[in-house]
Amino acid sequence: EQYTSVAQPGEVLRKQQKWTKPLLIVFVAALAGVAVLVAHDRDWKAPAVRVRGHPEFTEEDATPANPPGESATATSPPAETDLSAASEWTAMHPDPAVLKWLDTSEVKPGGTTCGFLTAPLGTMGVHVDSYPDVKVYFCIKFADTQPAPKGTVFTHCGGPGSLSACGINWGAMAGDGYNHVGMDQRGLGRSLPTFATPNCTVAGSSILDDYEDEEAVRRNLRKIKARAHTCFNDPSFQLPAKNNKSGRDYFNFLQFSGTDEVAEDLDRFRKAIGARKLSLHGISYGSAIAMAYATKFRDHVDKFLLNSPVPPTLSMFQMAWDSAHGQQLQYDNFAAACDSAGAACPLSMAPGGTGNALALVMDKIRQMNIQIPLTTDQCKAFFFCTSPTSVSAVYLANLQLGFSQAGDREGFKQVVNEVYTQYQAAASGDIVKFESMIVKSGQEYVAAFIAAVNAAARPSQPSGPQAALPFFDENPDTNSKPTEEERVAGQPDYHVLINQGQVAQTCVMSQSTFDEASNENYFMSRWKEVKSTFPNFHLGKSVKLFTSWWSMTYSWPRLTPTTSAASPTTPGIIIGYIYDPNTPYSWAQQAHASFPLTSLVTSQASKHGMGFDEVDRDCLPILHKYLQEDVQPVDGDLCRAPRPVAWS
Repeated sequence: EQYTSVAQPGEVLRKQQKWTKPLLIVFVAALAGVAVLVAHDRDWKAPAVRVRGHPEFTEEDATPANPPGESATATSPPAETDLSAASEWTAMHPDPAVLKWLDTSEVKPGGTTCGFLTAPLGTMGVHVDSYPDVKVYFCIKFADTQPAPKGTVFTHCGGPGSLSACGINWGAMAGDGYNHVGMDQRGLGRSLPTFATPNCTVAGSSILDDYEDEEAVRRNLRKIKARAHTCFNDPSFQLPAKNNKSGRDYFNFLQFSGTDEVAEDLDRFRKAIGARKLSLHGISYGSAIAMAYATKFRDHVDKFLLNSPVPPTLSMFQMAWDSAHGQQLQYDNFAAACDSAGAACPLSMAPGGTGNALALVMDKIRQMNIQIPLTTDQCKAFFFCTSPTSVSAVYLANLQLGFSQAGDREGFKQVVNEVYTQYQAAASGDIVKFESMIVKSGQEYVAAFIAAVNAAARPSQPSGPQAALPFFDENPDTNSKPTEEERVAGQPDYHVLINQGQVAQTCVMSQSTFDEASNENYFMSRWKEVKSTFPNFHLGKSVKLFTSWWSMTYSWPRLTPTTSAASPTTPGIIIGYIYDPNTPYSWAQQAHASFPLTSLVTSQASKHGMGFDEVDRDCLPILHKYLQEDVQPVDGDLCRAPRPVAWS
């Protein structure tokens, strides 16, 4: 009711009493209800977050408490069996209307198989009845015991662009007792429709010889702008509506295949296998999927692990800027380690130290415009060439001085020693010797790179009648194997198309982020800021990462950003590396603020993503304790690691 200044005091009092009486009755009834509940359950209290190191922590806290009405057991009930009696679906026998495994002979304890999830294109708005269906490829490695004692863990390796094989392989970090699940998210791998179409590639190549070359960056932005419009309007993405009830004839797939939709597909998968909860392991961009799921479906999260996460708020510009900053910090850390080693690290002996020596070498390579001659076959296999028979020495220097200092320390020390001899030649003015050394080092690097790729990428070929079939001609209707980028059944050109212009990253991030640029001059003004703010010893690594990130969404016609991710009730672990070259440590801190019940585990190592490397040996037991025993570590645990290269 509306009250005015002319109402009489008695009238106002009567109107207040009209509402006060029933409210008082409701309030008293509510108090009575609370009293009954307290009397009934006065001996039960909500379980506290189980954090080792808390003054009241005991080993019994490693076992979740049970609320009233649930039996007290030694371990949490497995996700597969923690369901109402009405549920009939399991991982081995999913809801056939939603999920079908392609080869039923592989559906057995310890087996691995894949299949297609059928999902509506969208879920919201007046078009619900009109959305067409899409196909999403899921793979699973069944636990040796079924139902899986620890439920189902989903792993996404990041990118965007990683596929189901990576999820299955990296799922091994969770250990035994889980079903391990990976997926080809919408648009990628075997999922349909696919982003891997010629209209979504960048004409020629989007790889630049030198990201410090302003004119080259400008030319590339124009190609990316043209690609954005041809890709967005590609006929293969215009999906016919199921009916015309909503007045729509078509829906654009590139408005319905971002991070939010991946989270929704994952929850459809959960329901299809009859699981009450899923455990989530997101690596790099994969953490965006895990955070989106925990935000939307927080009641269905079991274990929650963010491994080198992206930030919970996906501002494309801020991510690009932070990535450039992260590169500067990583290489500053490397130079400081070298300088502190003295004669054991030869670059430190240069006037001005390691940073000045690196800058002089890079400046000389640019001045001489050195190209590394390669064969045509080498360029096809290397896929970083910007001409049919050569690759830029500047670009190769970016690869050779990459974050391999974490994975191959001895190899990196060898590279550093080579750079010192190159520095000596450049400083003395012997440009013939300098160029010869640069070319030789580059050719050796490319040969080693191709050999490593060939050894890792190709499994043994089949024998018998199938041996004569081309490798990529596997029948997509029957092939039930996890997908790797170089072997997507039925799509022989997938690897080439998806890598010609950051196709996966562009299509996904344009549907997940905001703060894009659509004006060339504005983009270049921020590019100049990065170049001057993060000089990076003239390597160009910082400006390269900034340009790569921010150009992903450049001039995209219509962004569809995800909401900021957060959950005040989701415990778990966040792993952050202080000198992460890809996802800066500040993002791990931001994720921790948005998921306050998680524990932040910090590593001093200079790398991206926790795996099975020697440098992670102190951190891995923390993860295993959480994933196998449900014991969350102390918030703020620190995994100590040596400097990026420990010279002796």
